[in-house]
Amino acid sequence: MVVVLEDNADTRAALSETLSREGYDVFATADGIEALDRLKIVPRPCVVLLDLHLAGMSGADFYRRQQSDPALASIPVIAVTAAPPDQRAGLGAIPVIRKPFDLDELRFAIDRVTSREKKAGPAS
Repeated sequence: MVVVLEDNADTRAALSETLSREGYDVFATADGIEALDRLKIVPRPCVVLLDLHLAGMSGADFYRRQQSDPALASIPVIAVTAAPPDQRAGLGAIPVIRKPFDLDELRFAIDRVTSREKKAGPAS
């Protein structure tokens, strides 16, 4: 399961469609609270694709809340954004894919973080 947190409906639909064609189950929303709630439901998502400019809650706020919850902190996050580097404060060292995104780059980033999660095993 991939959670897509994106405020732009067209981009959200494109990411969802692309990931579905790649064989992923997708939960897509523009709402950070809804996304945080979804992270708590089994099956646990393998990754969150996070836009930084959201209505109601910034991507950085979502990331801080996710990281502050021990049950959610180990779920990998990839920022998918058009924001320049100086607007990415508060995200630590998470991978960033620039919009417009390249499918091969997106696939590589997801494979990389989900492989790392599998090697690390579930959080206890």
